[in-house]
Amino acid sequence: MAELQAKLDDAMTQKNIVESEKQKYQDKLERAGKLVNGLAGENIRWSASVVNLKKEVLTVIGDCLLAAEFVSYIAPFTADFRFDLWKNQWIPNIKAKNIPITEGTTPMIILTNPSQIAQWKNEGLPEDPMSIENASVITSCTRWPLMIDPQLQGTNWLKGHVAASNSDDEDYEDIVRFS
Repeated sequence: MAELQAKLDDAMTQKNIVESEKQKYQDKLERAGKLVNGLAGENIRWSASVVNLKKEVLTVIGDCLLAAEFVSYIAPFTADFRFDLWKNQWIPNIKAKNIPITEGTTPMIILTNPSQIAQWKNEGLPEDPMSIENASVITSCTRWPLMIDPQLQGTNWLKGHVAASNSDDEDYEDIVRFS
């Protein structure tokens, strides 16, 4: 009887081990199913991204042209003149020359993104569109742009922005001396 009881105990132990492994593998299978379903959704998103990128490749020339015009020429003008210049003159001119450009684009969409604008605001940049446009010009230029800043708001932001990004750079000293 003791021998049969020992065999039963061994069989029950073996059964418990098998059942725990079964549960472990069922959990793994369930997680794998969730992963595969999640990746299937990513396939749809990636496919849509590929289609969008193919469209953007065609319009990158016009978008870059608009951004380059904006950065090169817009800085000294008033907000109304800026808007009229890029919206009513540059974009129609680009389209008239059959240069592909993204429909409904603006220089700000090309030059910045919402997280960059939020970072600038955290650094002390005023929230008005003119200041944001000026910041996009400043951060996109390889040379020093003209900046008319009677209230010194932009100058204060620029000092903080440059100090935060590269205080070891020689240009930082030039900015501090200039302002």
